[in-house]
Amino acid sequence: MTEKSTDATRRLFSRRDVRRITLYAEKLPDGQLGYGLEAGKPTIPGPLIEMIEGETLEIELVNNTDVTASLHVHGVDYEWDSDGTRMNASVVQPGGRYVYTWRTHAQIDRPDGTFAPGSAGYWHYHDHVVGTDHGTGGILRGLYGPLVVRRTGDILPDKTFTVVFNDMKTNNLTQAPDFTAELGERVEFIVIAHGNFFHTFHLHGHRWADNRTGMLEDLEDQSRIIDTKTTGPAESFGFQVIAGERVGPGKWMYHCHVQSYSDAGMAGTFTVTGASEKVPLTVTAASRCVGTSVYVAVTAVNHGDVPATVTLTTPYGSTTVANVAPGKQAYQSFNTRAKQIGAGKVTVTGTATIGGKKVTSTYETDYSAISCG
Repeated sequence: MTEKSTDATRRLFSRRDVRRITLYAEKLPDGQLGYGLEAGKPTIPGPLIEMIEGETLEIELVNNTDVTASLHVHGVDYEWDSDGTRMNASVVQPGGRYVYTWRTHAQIDRPDGTFAPGSAGYWHYHDHVVGTDHGTGGILRGLYGPLVVRRTGDILPDKTFTVVFNDMKTNNLTQAPDFTAELGERVEFIVIAHGNFFHTFHLHGHRWADNRTGMLEDLEDQSRIIDTKTTGPAESFGFQVIAGERVGPGKWMYHCHVQSYSDAGMAGTFTVTGASEKVPLTVTAASRCVGTSVYVAVTAVNHGDVPATVTLTTPYGSTTVANVAPGKQAYQSFNTRAKQIGAGKVTVTGTATIGGKKVTSTYETDYSAISCG
């Protein structure tokens, strides 16, 4: 499953924040079950849920299936009535709804001088009542999903892929799904195991640090570097890699390295495409007064890896700046020779040689109306 980070999921919450979401348990057309953030849109795995250490999340589970279902979570704090088990009367009858409360905490010092670990990590959630009081039937049919608890300041991924080894299927598919990322994108993998078997996750062409994030924290970090990790039922881990780093674009296999399992279909493809053929510019325009004259100031910052030739065009003239270095900007303030102007647009083009090809990209941005007396 692929998740693209959004502004909503990238917010940082303080310890006092309480967020509320609604999760739906529903039947898929093929008879399997899934969780979804919208009614009528269940998925297997369920949606990625992200939290920040110190945040509290209230999840209202709406059960639109024809069986009693629940929500049980690993790795975070909750009271007994959010356990998601029949034993603690925290299950949801068909057509019903129930609110589960998950809490997270940062690392703290204990009075005895030891440290209590924080909640940050790669976790997961699942049903705990369908089929048996352990949720065996619910998990088998697809009621599971990923949870990531981040620490304030953690580097955020461009994309997240979830891989769930569920007995002899991957994400409840006989043939493992394929994933795609662009060269240079920061990609996060979340790996979860369910069912009755142990699995060995292996990703071709990429390596990661065997720690909380998959990244070395500094040059002194002695975390083991790996490209394979064994995981068993109810275990989960995750890591981040830079797609195609040092190896380039191409098709990279990922699979369970138990030979008979991969032969049976527990293998997919991680495709790294070439970098986007675009000259990356950030363009801004502002109208301002210099005395009684209006000027339109245009700025274009080159966020690429190679120099670019940038042309700034307004209704009041244009200018071209050659060889704008990476991280530098092209700037021009255009004299409109007027005391007031209406709102308008500027056009900026950037031309650069990327991957041996000449590439031109065009951007537009607005400037506001202004009167200078």
